[in-house]
Amino acid sequence: MDIKKAIQIYLDWKESHTTVAFKNYKIRLAQFEQFIGEATKLRSLTGDDVVAYHKKMEQFYSSATIAYSARILRNFFYFWHGRREVDFNPKEIIPIRFINPNKDIVTKDDFQEMNELLDENYYDDLKKKLVLHLLWDTGMRISELCDIEISHISKENEEGLRTAKVRSRKSMRYNLVVWGRQTNELLTKFLGIRICQDVATDKLLINIKTGKAYTSRSIQRWIKELADLAMLDKDITPHSFRHGKANYILDEGGSVRDVSAILRHVKPESSFHYMQLSTKRYLDVARKFVIA
Repeated sequence: MDIKKAIQIYLDWKESHTTVAFKNYKIRLAQFEQFIGEATKLRSLTGDDVVAYHKKMEQFYSSATIAYSARILRNFFYFWHGRREVDFNPKEIIPIRFINPNKDIVTKDDFQEMNELLDENYYDDLKKKLVLHLLWDTGMRISELCDIEISHISKENEEGLRTAKVRSRKSMRYNLVVWGRQTNELLTKFLGIRICQDVATDKLLINIKTGKAYTSRSIQRWIKELADLAMLDKDITPHSFRHGKANYILDEGGSVRDVSAILRHVKPESSFHYMQLSTKRYLDVARKFVIA
């Protein structure tokens, strides 16, 4: 079997259970196919071919991208190793270790400065203001935000507040998210306009001109523009709000368990690295357990 056919079979299998990962895997595997040659036989490949490919990538890509590529190729070869179509052990493919630079987080002050730039009496500003509030209040992932549909939003409770069910693309499970009164007021105002729009999609955030849902790239662009206008000396992304939410929970006396619950982590251990978002907080905790 040649590598081109092997990749297509693998991608068909991948798409059957995870459409998001499928798109990323397709890009990386196409690059590997181009490097190795589409007519190359799958069984002839070895770990040395993968090493040579990643050596080539070092000329153009970051360590993080190369590590991601290694995980994809290891997954790909494990798939075919299980079907006894490759002879080498995929355990040979080891993602490189690298130091991840500290990521900028959004603080409450950052959020407020960006928020004050927007006037909710204008539709475009209202839309962006709602996005800011949802990101800050819930710590949701950008994919979860883009996927929210009107039908996922609950009716107002006795206090006039709503909640929503959002789906994690990692676990494919729906989880409940809650927000504060200010966010709820913005949502109510926005929904009054949104439900009057005659479009085919039920997505909450749509482009009026095209009638299609906004993509994550659009949200990323809005956040970058607002951060620049607020003159924040940080590399702010939508995910920075998620990190900021975790930091805020811990600063307000919450525990790592609270972070795990509110950010809806699939693996509880994912919450522990947030302890080091604040150097001061980490040192305060660490010093409790050293000999005086």
